[in-house]
Amino acid sequence: MILKTLKIIIKIIKLIVTFILSIIFLIFSTFLITNIIMFVNSRNNTNLDQPKEYAIVLGASVHGDSLSGVLKARMETAINLYNKKLVKNILMSGDGTDSYYNETAAMKKFALKSGIPEEALVTDEKGYNTYATILRSKEVFNIKSAYIISQNFHLTRSVWIAREIGINAEGVSAGEMKDVWYYSIREFFARTKDYFQVIFKVTPYDEKNFLF
Repeated sequence: MILKTLKIIIKIIKLIVTFILSIIFLIFSTFLITNIIMFVNSRNNTNLDQPKEYAIVLGASVHGDSLSGVLKARMETAINLYNKKLVKNILMSGDGTDSYYNETAAMKKFALKSGIPEEALVTDEKGYNTYATILRSKEVFNIKSAYIISQNFHLTRSVWIAREIGINAEGVSAGEMKDVWYYSIREFFARTKDYFQVIFKVTPYDEKNFLF
């Protein structure tokens, strides 16, 4: 009787383990497949010498009016495109709703000090994350073509979202980041999150979302 009970318990445990492993495999496969889809469909199609309407600069941290190294590199890349007459306008997107912490205000000040005319500068104070920034660039600012500027790890997701929602987009690298492995792992999960947000046409939160 005891032996029979043990066999039943072992069988149940095997079934549970098999089920759990199947779920883990399914989840990992979903992340892997969505990442591959983004990589394949976000590669640049041109030599980045075709004029576009906008340079879209994705926000990053600031310290008062001082840009972090990451954000400064993005802004310098956008300014370079403008000076080469490859873009007519620069959209600077980020968290700009806090009087004590304002990414877009700091970005705009940097651009003005760099000689970019104010009429060429547009700010989106509710670009709280990548998905919101790209979606709002189409729905709020009616952008049809753009160079999207960020570090290498970030461009795959940004460009894929833009193309999926109808923006003629190419990515322009502003270099690499420190702790690239951390950000690469973070992006692995963020790509899948945003893949499904695009597929299901999720409306971005009209409030801060610190996840991705």
